[in-house]
Amino acid sequence: MADTQTPSQAETHLARRLAHNHGWLDDDDAWKRAPASLRKDYLDLARETLAITGGPTEAQQEAAALAAEVRELKTQRDRYQRAWHNACTRARKARK
Repeated sequence: MADTQTPSQAETHLARRLAHNHGWLDDDDAWKRAPASLRKDYLDLARETLAITGGPTEAQQEAAALAAEVRELKTQRDRYQRAWHNACTRARKARK
């Protein structure tokens, strides 16, 4: 497959899982911070794995889409949590 091909959600999901299992990712944002060469290597591995197993199947695609939604929801939750914490801190300081 060409290197310029946009990875499917299933490929990206599998690549992230493989990288996490190998100890390269410690949180959801680590994939974005990882070097491009590491992401490319794991995407290639994911593509090869899916080709061998006859995927991505519809179930794998659905699981990948749900995983992406969960990551986005966790990101939003964390952002709101930080905003709430910062607002509470500012309110406490304003009362003093």
